[in-house]
Amino acid sequence: MLVRLFALAAVVSLSACAAAMPGYIPPPLTENTNKFTKPLESGEIGADGRYHMSEAETAMDCKRITGSMQITLSRLKDGSSRAEPSGISKSAQQTVAPVFGGSGVGADRQAIYARERAKLDAYNRELAARNCTTLDIDAELARPDPLGRKY
Repeated sequence: MLVRLFALAAVVSLSACAAAMPGYIPPPLTENTNKFTKPLESGEIGADGRYHMSEAETAMDCKRITGSMQITLSRLKDGSSRAEPSGISKSAQQTVAPVFGGSGVGADRQAIYARERAKLDAYNRELAARNCTTLDIDAELARPDPLGRKY
């Protein structure tokens, strides 16, 4: 038994040495041209409080818009079950982030919720304009999780 273990350790160590060939240079990385692996450019909230979709968002088909809406709905449901950060925590994050680098965006949950809700409404309007099936956002947010998870 001990001989087998020693033989196995010798084979593993020799194969590790063989894999590290001197002078080996890996091939260069190629530029990825797949449009689905790049991050989606996000739209913005206008002065009227409505979300205006970017060109990349309007180029999505109905299936991708609906899928994006379902992911956003899941994020909103998950965030509603979490405890709200304290005022001290919010102000510390907004103060420290610009000084040391980083983002203070996540400090204001109500602003995030308002943006995501406006995005969902804009996506729904786009689905309706294309004669695709729309989602009832309020019913989706109120619906309990089918797996019994509490959001």
